[in-house]
Amino acid sequence: MDSAFFNEVAKKWQEKWENNKVFEANPSNSEKYFITVAFPYTNSPLHIGHGRTYITADIVARYQRMIGKNVLFPFAFQFTGTPILSISESIKRGDSDIISDFINLYKISPEKVKEFEDPLKLAEYFKEDMKRMAKALGLSVDWRREFTTIDPRFGQFIKWQFRKLKEKGFITTATDAVGYCPNDNFPVGMHDTKGDVEPEVQEMDLIEFEGKDVVFPTATSRPETVFGANAVLINPEATYVLIRGSNWVLSKEAFRKLSYQRELVPEREVQGKDLIGLTVKNPISGKDVKVYGSKFVDAKMGTGSVMAVPAHEPLHYLGLSEVLSEVEVIPVISTEGYGDFPGPEVLALAGTKNPAELKDYIDTLYREEYYKGVMREDIVDLVPDYMRSIVKDRIAGKRVPEARRETVELLRSLGKHDLIYEISNGPIYCRCGAEIVVKVIRDQWYITYDNPLWKSWTMKVLDRISIVPEEARRDMAKAIFSMKRRACSRSRGLGVKLPWDESQIIDSLSDSTIYTAFYTVAHKLSHDPSRLNDQFWDFVLLGNGDASEVSKVTGISVEELKDLRNEFSYWYPLDSRHSGRDLVQNHLPFLIYNHLAIFGESLLPRQIVINGFVRVGGKKMSKSFRNIYPLYKAVEEYGVDPVRLALTISSELLEDTDFDVNTVKAVTDQLRRMYDLAVNLSKLRENESTGLPEKWLLSIIHYKVKEVSDLMNSLDLRKAFNIILYEYYEILRDYLSMVSNPNTSVLRKAIEIWARLISPGAPHIAEEIWHIFNEGFVSLTRYPVPEELEVDGQAVIQLEYIRHLINQVKEISSMANKQPEKLIIYVSNSDELGILRAVLRGLKERKNLRELSSITGQREEYLRSLVERVQSLPPILRELIVTYPLDEFKTITDNLNFLVRRLDVDEIQVYRSDEANAPDIKGKKSNALPLLPGIVII
Repeated sequence: MDSAFFNEVAKKWQEKWENNKVFEANPSNSEKYFITVAFPYTNSPLHIGHGRTYITADIVARYQRMIGKNVLFPFAFQFTGTPILSISESIKRGDSDIISDFINLYKISPEKVKEFEDPLKLAEYFKEDMKRMAKALGLSVDWRREFTTIDPRFGQFIKWQFRKLKEKGFITTATDAVGYCPNDNFPVGMHDTKGDVEPEVQEMDLIEFEGKDVVFPTATSRPETVFGANAVLINPEATYVLIRGSNWVLSKEAFRKLSYQRELVPEREVQGKDLIGLTVKNPISGKDVKVYGSKFVDAKMGTGSVMAVPAHEPLHYLGLSEVLSEVEVIPVISTEGYGDFPGPEVLALAGTKNPAELKDYIDTLYREEYYKGVMREDIVDLVPDYMRSIVKDRIAGKRVPEARRETVELLRSLGKHDLIYEISNGPIYCRCGAEIVVKVIRDQWYITYDNPLWKSWTMKVLDRISIVPEEARRDMAKAIFSMKRRACSRSRGLGVKLPWDESQIIDSLSDSTIYTAFYTVAHKLSHDPSRLNDQFWDFVLLGNGDASEVSKVTGISVEELKDLRNEFSYWYPLDSRHSGRDLVQNHLPFLIYNHLAIFGESLLPRQIVINGFVRVGGKKMSKSFRNIYPLYKAVEEYGVDPVRLALTISSELLEDTDFDVNTVKAVTDQLRRMYDLAVNLSKLRENESTGLPEKWLLSIIHYKVKEVSDLMNSLDLRKAFNIILYEYYEILRDYLSMVSNPNTSVLRKAIEIWARLISPGAPHIAEEIWHIFNEGFVSLTRYPVPEELEVDGQAVIQLEYIRHLINQVKEISSMANKQPEKLIIYVSNSDELGILRAVLRGLKERKNLRELSSITGQREEYLRSLVERVQSLPPILRELIVTYPLDEFKTITDNLNFLVRRLDVDEIQVYRSDEANAPDIKGKKSNALPLLPGIVII
């Protein structure tokens, strides 16, 4: 079984690497390369999505090591935050789904799972499990530097960081609205929620419609439309709560949510149907309006009541038309492309009364009215006399954004406006299962990512960081620009205590911003954590203070302090940071913000690499979706190196990919073929005869090495490894088809170069093949460079022409859905080849068709056809034909045996297209162009 073979090979070389400390990195005179991945939460095993990010980073680390750099690739484990706590508590509650996953999917004994009711035991178990898996994956990690986020030494480092941020004014206490778990009683972020969704808190305007003994605080995102509000809508099936003091009428669901935002004392409950028919006043127009029931009102949204503006809201028109024989519509906004009554218009256009189907139409209307709409002049006639001059001067005739601000101000001055907060991308659920609400928290600690100076500084320096792939830069910039202040502490869970408030724990996205700096010294901190005070970190990480003075305070020798400072100074800044795409919204901007704040511009990460997700059944994997594909399972089923390469070649870096069995099997077959070829080569009798095929083989490998190196440098790993796996193998297969007895030293050189090329992606099989012929680790051998291989242009052009001819025949056969038995080939004359050379030279000089016609004496129509068709030629042929001669007829006839074998045909006839006696089969004789023969399959 191939997976067993690949895993046995992997285990063998992993042990050898570890025994020889191959990946332990120390400061030296060599150029350094410091690369890290986002560390994992230790609440379940590594899954295939982790694998993609970690393998990408490992490929880069191994490549940089092979091009001569001193590479540090460390690893650590995230214990902080709610993911661990919520899993632990779910087990304690007896959650059958999670317990079943642990026992059946992760193969953990029921007795061990029971121990996971202690979150620390859960975290420790999966830390060791993850470490084993990371090693089994072949990650080239310096394991001396591992740590967890509850390590007391790391705790001292984080406390130093937070005191620094506070001193600089980047941490503050404030009252603010945050996403909040009502069950766990603390603020939540993306990593606390099911599906890893970051709660987005949105302000909603409340406009009070007052009646006798009741006030309906209607929630809206479009307060400017209040001029046309002619009813209040509620849900007749819902229960409402009358609030003592304010007389607010809130749905029961709204009361529960809003009680986290303000003091609310319930007076009594009332059924929605009993509120229908009440009269209240529009606070702007002063007109009496009725309360009506409508099934389109969601009692869970806002306050459970809305002001009806049927002229501009299709659902309001629909709701009123179901209870009134005639609906009054009062237009207040004029928008290009819409008539006076856009609400009913959109309803008629959509041709549906289904709210879900109407959503896109309504969103479009809102957007168009906001960006293109202007308030109508006649809204002045809708308000009382005393208000008319204000409305005329400030609101009528104004664009909607300005009118919205002024309308809110007017409502405030009337005492009829308030604000509430809503989760705009809800419903969102905590990992514990509770629905997230918005809570207004007093005296909560925040990192002020909304600080305008800090934000603009971060936006500015983003240009100095390489973002790979570049198209992710816009999302990074958007995330930084949109960043709000972030609640940075929790009341419970594992983690580091807030230095100035021991009742609070620093949250998991706030203790993981500059932690990459800790890697540089983690392996040398065997001291009592209490010695690692602020003076220690100031000296080691910032170079501040005198070593002698710091030594006196900490009891750490001057030599040790200087050594630690040297470690940090050598390795920092970070050369490459690898993360999944989900971290663009938080961790990666935090990384830049905090590096700037603590270290300044000189120690910013040099590169951030972002990859897409691995999907299972078309869905992003998430523990909360219970669709995790554990990494151990993939490796067990398919083998380490096939999994590594399948995850690498399946999609472009930023794209999501499905883990595809067919891809893994294809990779497995290719690796096995190369291994078998190397083994068979080692048994061949020595042969040193050199001819055209050998010259071509070494020459074409020169070009492939250059192409792959360029792709590796630009992190286009998909293309690079597709070339190494498939194109390189085709080259070797063609060489073996060209010769009866291969040149063993040339073939060995080709296979050794392949082993070096594939090594970053499939390091275990690369070592196995390398050691058929060599000593030492291929992982530490120099990556191939084109200069190792001499180019024979004449050999390349001849045999690349033949290989292109083979591809042309295969394409024609495929289109005709026919396996040919016989081929007839017509080649153009040498004069036409001279024309092609002139055309290609002219194209390089950016000459147009008229100029090319003048140079060659050929008609523009012929040249246009020639230019179009030569685009299909391989770039190497287009490049070399300008310099090297080629007799197409002789080249084909000299390689007939090779063509017959590769195309599996019985007979090949070759004619010159200008040969008068040559038969013209199927009119293809006149089809021949230079390097593009006329081909007939029979």
